[in-house]
Order: sequence, then structure tokens, then C-alpha cells
Amino acid sequence: MDQVPPPLPTLCIRSITEAETPGRFLIDMPSLWTDDGPLDVDEMVIKSVTEGRYRVPMCPPGYPNPPQPES
Repeated sequence: MDQVPPPLPTLCIRSITEAETPGRFLIDMPSLWTDDGPLDVDEMVIKSVTEGRYRVPMCPPGYPNPPQPES
């Protein structure tokens, strides 16, 4: 029986890294429709997307084109 993969998130966090400017971060947060690359944001933005009610999930490997299981 083939397993159906879980649905892809429409928005996810691919990576969060420290920026060159102290207190700033680069967040790479693509969606199924756009991938504008990393954005330079402050810690308040990082906390708002990683904590609380509207938390954005981390991207699965290969998002938005995850690896296909071999048949």
C-alpha cells in the first residue's frame, strides 16, 4: 500500500541565521508561490513567526519539491 505524503505547508521557514548587523537576522521563508530569498529582520519578527499562536513551521527537506520515494 502506497503511503500518501503529508500536504506541504503553504509557508515555512527554511533557515534563520544571524545577519552581519548585531541584533538582526536573515530569515528564509518561502511559500508555495514565491521564494524571494532571505529577508533581514529583527528579533521581534523571529519571535513572532517561531512562537505563539501563528507559528510558522520549518520547511521539509527539498521544499517546495520534496524528494520522491522510490517505487
